[in-house]
Amino acid sequence: MNPAIIGAIFVIVLYLTASISIGLYSGRQNLNTSEDYFVANRSLGLTVMFFTLFATNISAFAYMGAPGGAYHLGTGFFGYLATTTSLSAIFFYLIGYRCWLLGKKYSFMTPAELFGKRYESKALSVVIFLVYIFFTVPYMAVQPIGAGYILSGLTKGTIPLWVGVLMIVVFVGVYVYIGGLRAVAWTDLFQGIVMIACVMLAFFLITSKIGGPVVVTQDVMSNYPELLTRQKFTIKSWINFGLMIMLCISVFPQMFTKFFAAKSSKALKLSASLYPLAMVVIYIPVLFIGVYGHTIFPNLQGKESDQIIPMVLGNYYALWIGAILLSAVFAAIMSSFSSQLITISTLFTKDIYIRYIDKKANNAKQIAIGRICTCVLVILTVIIALKPPATILAIVTWAFSGYALLAPAFLAGLYWKRSTSIGAIASILSGESVLLLCGIGIFPKSLMFGFDAFVPSLIVSIITLVLVSFCTRASEVEKKTATELHNYLDPIFTDNRIKNPKSRDESFSV
Repeated sequence: MNPAIIGAIFVIVLYLTASISIGLYSGRQNLNTSEDYFVANRSLGLTVMFFTLFATNISAFAYMGAPGGAYHLGTGFFGYLATTTSLSAIFFYLIGYRCWLLGKKYSFMTPAELFGKRYESKALSVVIFLVYIFFTVPYMAVQPIGAGYILSGLTKGTIPLWVGVLMIVVFVGVYVYIGGLRAVAWTDLFQGIVMIACVMLAFFLITSKIGGPVVVTQDVMSNYPELLTRQKFTIKSWINFGLMIMLCISVFPQMFTKFFAAKSSKALKLSASLYPLAMVVIYIPVLFIGVYGHTIFPNLQGKESDQIIPMVLGNYYALWIGAILLSAVFAAIMSSFSSQLITISTLFTKDIYIRYIDKKANNAKQIAIGRICTCVLVILTVIIALKPPATILAIVTWAFSGYALLAPAFLAGLYWKRSTSIGAIASILSGESVLLLCGIGIFPKSLMFGFDAFVPSLIVSIITLVLVSFCTRASEVEKKTATELHNYLDPIFTDNRIKNPKSRDESFSV
């Protein structure tokens, strides 16, 4: 075997070993309660909270799709991608803070639990659960598929795709199984640091070989001036992408459940404040590498540009150095996949098993069910990843839109006391239906007015929520619950004072 490939494999195994060691060590700190296993005993401080939110949301796209997009679309892709992603932090506060307050007081662990209780609707809980499962399970499979391709390409086929898939799934599965969210959060801390360090180092190493940022930018300006403008982006495309990203990130299931895990409001608020800065730190280097790559490999077509970072690194540096820098990609994949694993396990345990199968399950049984669910998901992920159906990429493409269409019902539940359970259910189902009809070409394009499918779907979802809520009456139980929740939340914001949530009225129970 080529010594260079052996060196690259050693680097990869070393990184995976470090990740699983951190996960296993932090998992040993568990208190053997369901609250600790699923939401880390609501104890994540500022540093861990910030990095787990950051690492969870940064997938392999940031290191492959983003520079690949910048290769074709230019630096305007930064404003299109990083700006709209950063604005999602607004909804970390609008949604995340209120959900943290309610979770802290009433022990909620999932969005279906919270909004099912707010609207006093088991049907709504099921709808939320099904939407999350439909979009998340195939999305999970894409992560190890990406890892398999990268490992196979990096080692020039020495590690086949299926081995790469199994390596990532098994390593991640083990520490999620043992340590739950606490293990996920602490490995996210490590992986987030790796992401930032590796991308900054890659930018420095690459630009140092091509004359430095000033020289190569002048080269791009002379030969590819269109790559330094925003001319390829329209106002409608900004509205499409901006609305979708701003709404969907805060309601990602893997992000939402972590709102419940924050130790304090300060940890959550400062994490939201730092999040836009992290997006800038990540996206500026990778997007400029994509643009600068045009001067080295000028004729890449389509998805070939997704490999621009490993291609440029391979052009100038030894394979093992490329493996070190590509650890950022593995960090992104592992952090996203691990968060999705523990989240789906939490959703199934709390929203299905406890609610419909065994309402009296003790802590040990709940943790056991979560772990069984993790094992099932690992097996299912491997099956899908090794033989993905043709529709999987289409589902993933629509996943962000599908998640975002939950936002109107969630925001109404937190801010609009008059919204009803029937209105919330109708909002979600109508929005998702229009999205599906647009996807299969039944919804008339003339009614989309040049927008992508998400915008008309969102409009339908909001209008349906308002109209149906006004046309239906909430039950007395639903009215009482909504009133008590809002009576708890509203004074906190009206008076602009944040105290220990449990010091307030404890009369409401779930």
